Amino acid sequence: MATDKLSPPPSPSRVFYSLGRMLGVEDFQADQDYHRGSLARALLQLCGTGTVAGLKVLVPQIWQAGTVYATGSFVYDASQNVQLNTGAAGISGSGPITFAAAAGATVNDANGIVWTNQGPLGTAGWRPNTTFSKPAMLLDTNGNIQVLSVDTLTSGPNPPVWNTAVGGATLDGNPAQAAWTCAGPAQLEIQVTAGLAIDRVGRMIEVPQPVCIFLQPWITAQSVADLTNALQGGNILVDVFATFVPCTQGVTPCFASQDNYDATDAFSANRLLDSFAMQLVLRTDKNPRLPLDPWLSLGAPPTGGVTSAVLQSLQQNILAATTGPAATAPFATNGVEPAEYPQQLDPSSVFLARISIPATAATTAGQPPTYNLSQLSINNLARLFIYPLSMTGRTLGLGSGASS
Repeated sequence: MATDKLSPPPSPSRVFYSLGRMLGVEDFQADQDYHRGSLARALLQLCGTGTVAGLKVLVPQIWQAGTVYATGSFVYDASQNVQLNTGAAGISGSGPITFAAAAGATVNDANGIVWTNQGPLGTAGWRPNTTFSKPAMLLDTNGNIQVLSVDTLTSGPNPPVWNTAVGGATLDGNPAQAAWTCAGPAQLEIQVTAGLAIDRVGRMIEVPQPVCIFLQPWITAQSVADLTNALQGGNILVDVFATFVPCTQGVTPCFASQDNYDATDAFSANRLLDSFAMQLVLRTDKNPRLPLDPWLSLGAPPTGGVTSAVLQSLQQNILAATTGPAATAPFATNGVEPAEYPQQLDPSSVFLARISIPATAATTAGQPPTYNLSQLSINNLARLFIYPLSMTGRTLGLGSGASS
């Protein structure tokens, strides 16, 4: 009988839970590693890497197209005037928008948003027994802008307890009335909305709530050399990345309640949620590359539908296993060509957006570039997207469920 020359497949192996047999830490760890690894490989091969939902990068204090603005929220215009949304909550238009230049004047945005010029933010702050008249606003002790919501107010003798929620009212005056409306933090901040992504090794990055980073303190903390090197084409380039941070603990022994040392609560589960790190990265490398479409080599979609030749080409690409999520190198291979990731960054991180801050080089040695944070722009569309199959089907006309 001929001997099979092929290598035999590996023998299957799993943790076996047998009555009366003790399992060690390594058994539970192996079982968990297997399932987590299988999930990551399946997600990476079936879906790829990139943004699944949300994770939009924005600066709430700077107007951006297609952004949700609540009633009572504000943005700065190019002249540093505060423009308050006195209309309905809605999504801004495709832009650009020309704000009203005179204090008290308004301009309409899309979906019922109305921007009212409140003038520049004053530095005097709240004062007791003082008359305030519209339009008026001040910076409260929490760093938020408070906008006068009545025509005229004589403030009370004692400082009010400021409401910190956007759109929230603060009582002031004698008798007290809802006199001030919170418009949000005065300081520019980078905000990443809640969402979900899959990193380059297939792990899910879950961001359950918005993450904010104050921009001015962050950029002030950067070195002069890094800011200078990040100045390219008239802009300081800052990339936003989300990085998976694993939970490193499982079940931890603890004291049982009421001296019952045989109780099952002698152990507490610590694996509740893997975490993440949201990072701003100065791109000091020259001409940094944006993420490349891993399926770019397939070319444009066929105009005549999926013919047998097109189908065979797709099948050959899958069999070749040369295209897909791992096809493009994120780092420069020769130190010269542009890279998607700076060398110090975790290569499994997910690129979210590129921020361009207008700046000019310093005229004096040892000084940082002169930059304008209020005129920055954000590119959220250069990231890799993971398109749900239901969305793809709908774009092909394959609807499901009721149409209304």
